[in-house]
Amino acid sequence: MDIFLPVFHRSLRKRQLRNPKFYLFNTGIKKALECTLTVPLLPQISAYGAAFEHFIILELKRLSEYRELDYKFFYLQTHDGAEVDLVIERPGKPLALVEIKSSERADESMFKSLESFKRELPGTELFCFSRDPYRQKHKHVLALPWQEGIEEILGT
Repeated sequence: MDIFLPVFHRSLRKRQLRNPKFYLFNTGIKKALECTLTVPLLPQISAYGAAFEHFIILELKRLSEYRELDYKFFYLQTHDGAEVDLVIERPGKPLALVEIKSSERADESMFKSLESFKRELPGTELFCFSRDPYRQKHKHVLALPWQEGIEEILGT
């Protein structure tokens, strides 16, 4: 299951003006296409963060389809370059903005862009998924271990 992640905007016309992000169904296939299969995927390199984000997005999409949830997935990027990794429209629930970080510790510096979007999109829920084993709350952002975060978003 390959994923096209369109840009989020309240206007359908404006969504169509921007290019979607593309995620292959398997992170191993992505590494093979990049000819990086023999390069170790270590937490200290940027490719690790990209692979972690890719994995989380695939898992959320896969599980939402398996559970027959009518969720729609997007990403958000402003003209000045601020970005949110994942925007999820969940029928009957607030819009969810998710920042995905591969770090072992979540801290406030990771949440600044999310907080700025809270002002632009009132009523949204803000999440940060990471490898940090502890659940935390920073102002409006709920920072969760990625496994808990997936379950929180999917409503189980």
